[in-house]
Amino acid sequence: MNKFLLTAALTSVLWASVAPAADVSAVQTSEAKAPAETAAPVVFQDIPALMAQFESAQAYRKKALTLGRLPHRSELDRVLPTFVADENGKPVLETENTITNVVVIARHPVPVSGAVYNEWLVPMETWLETYGALPQSSEFETFKRVKTIRAIPVTKEVLALLGSRDGETAQIAVDWNEQGMTVYKGGYLTDGGYGIAPKEMAQFYELVED
Repeated sequence: MNKFLLTAALTSVLWASVAPAADVSAVQTSEAKAPAETAAPVVFQDIPALMAQFESAQAYRKKALTLGRLPHRSELDRVLPTFVADENGKPVLETENTITNVVVIARHPVPVSGAVYNEWLVPMETWLETYGALPQSSEFETFKRVKTIRAIPVTKEVLALLGSRDGETAQIAVDWNEQGMTVYKGGYLTDGGYGIAPKEMAQFYELVED
């Protein structure tokens, strides 16, 4: 057997012995990276035990000013990411929503971290009811909230009713995002149909005496 044939034979043997192990490794890696099944967002308004709590819930009003602007024409149909602070104060993606010509882009004046701001979309009709006037341009303007909300704490019991899988978070259905919105233990659930993260509640809202 000449040198060329001997080399080819040895290469074939080595490949046959290594390939199965590589295949198994690839399968294991694929299985390890398989995403966990995500629970469908819960319509909490359909849960009587939760809605009953709003009858005696405390009233809150946003104490901080909110910035608002109309979208630029170039932003239409683009996705706006909404970031909130995690328990360590670091920004974490909460939701992503598509910008349209019937929404206001809202922003907290204080960044979540560095140059990362908490920005979200508000339907114009809702904005008008909440702040009393619409922005007049695509430049941020300052607004003071005039409308109050009713809110209940997100406790472990509330999370259980929402079908939480980790005892720390749950996914609720919201009008503006089919994927829902994450609510956090220690945060609040509002009668407006959305959640408020713990840090945002403490920093931007105040209790209103009835």
